[in-house]
Amino acid sequence: MGGGLSASFTRLRALPLALALGTASGALLLGLGGRLAMRLFALATGRPGAFSLRGTLNVVFAGAVAGLIGGALLWAVERWLPRRPLPRGLAFGLLCFAIASPGIRPPQFLTFGLFAPFFVGYGLVVASAWARVARQEPKP
Repeated sequence: MGGGLSASFTRLRALPLALALGTASGALLLGLGGRLAMRLFALATGRPGAFSLRGTLNVVFAGAVAGLIGGALLWAVERWLPRRPLPRGLAFGLLCFAIASPGIRPPQFLTFGLFAPFFVGYGLVVASAWARVARQEPKP
């Protein structure tokens, strides 16, 4: 087996790990964090806020799905991100926020300001976890 092919298989083996890290982190930070951002938006704008278990589970599930996509994105772009974990996490979180920001409603500075920290946190957690796990993976 050639060196390039072996490296490709090693890289492909990392995809499930990236998806799992992204999904778990997405459920927590994008899902629960998104739910908190929605509540803060309701408080800041004087709107009635209502929590329901069903609504919360929907948002957490959406966060997990977004995290899954983010895990795939990390796997795809990680070679172009900075090497050090902090700049890597910040860059990745901001990239995710930039991709997701057209879907944030209503498009106001307040909503962007409430959601942005959760995307940056997501990027930091996923990049940090990725760096830790990547160090422990056996090299071929």
